[in-house]
Amino acid sequence: MNKLLKFFVYQYVKFKSLIYLSFYKYKNSNKKTMFIYSDSRGFEISKMKNRKSPFSSYIDYFIKNYKCDVFICPEKHTTIFDFLDMIESKKKSYDYIISHIGVVDFSPRQAKEIKPILDLKKNKIKRVFGEDFYQKLIKVKTYKTKYLGERTSSLITAEFLSDIAKKFNKLDNLIWITCNPIDTNWNGNYSRKRPLNINMVNDKSKKMLTLLNNKVKIIDLTNWKIQDIHKYTCDNIHMSNDGMNLIKKAIIDNLK
Repeated sequence: MNKLLKFFVYQYVKFKSLIYLSFYKYKNSNKKTMFIYSDSRGFEISKMKNRKSPFSSYIDYFIKNYKCDVFICPEKHTTIFDFLDMIESKKKSYDYIISHIGVVDFSPRQAKEIKPILDLKKNKIKRVFGEDFYQKLIKVKTYKTKYLGERTSSLITAEFLSDIAKKFNKLDNLIWITCNPIDTNWNGNYSRKRPLNINMVNDKSKKMLTLLNNKVKIIDLTNWKIQDIHKYTCDNIHMSNDGMNLIKKAIIDNLK
């Protein structure tokens, strides 16, 4: 599909999603409120018409049953910083906050990619955490493991997890969906190999669980077995149809 056609498809999906969300938000104006913020795991990735949209996603159920503000992968690299900046800037409270965030922040990638991403998030990071935090963050620490010939790093290294957890702990009615383990011997429908240290996304999720208080509700995917990874994801990261249904049910159970 050429770039021009992709552009028009994305614009159509974006417009369709906006109308869809507005209709149900009006229809559900007297129902409980929900704020949903997700990285790319929140949309079904196999069809262009579903890209960055609630269609064929677990999110669709909640749009139809709650008064929702929905943000599905609003940026190329949708991070915890984007989520926290937006939710803290809201001048209203929500009955429920769904946060499907963390894989972009925790993932190892080539170290040269880290600072440009952080530079794009600079103002958000400073608003949420302050100047000192930002200055510490941009002193990129690398891991020994290499990817495509270069040492790796991540947006959030382990030393900053406690700062993230403190912010999560202050949010009322938060439900956080963790990352899951990765089967490094299986790519699914992903065309490339992932970094050999990719499972740190799950390790950091597990560490976060020890730092969050009982106020935060958790949908914990960190203990998946190999068969769960193959069933509930299509590429180790993004949800399959079974995965979407699993998350929908888990959120419903938490709401009860």
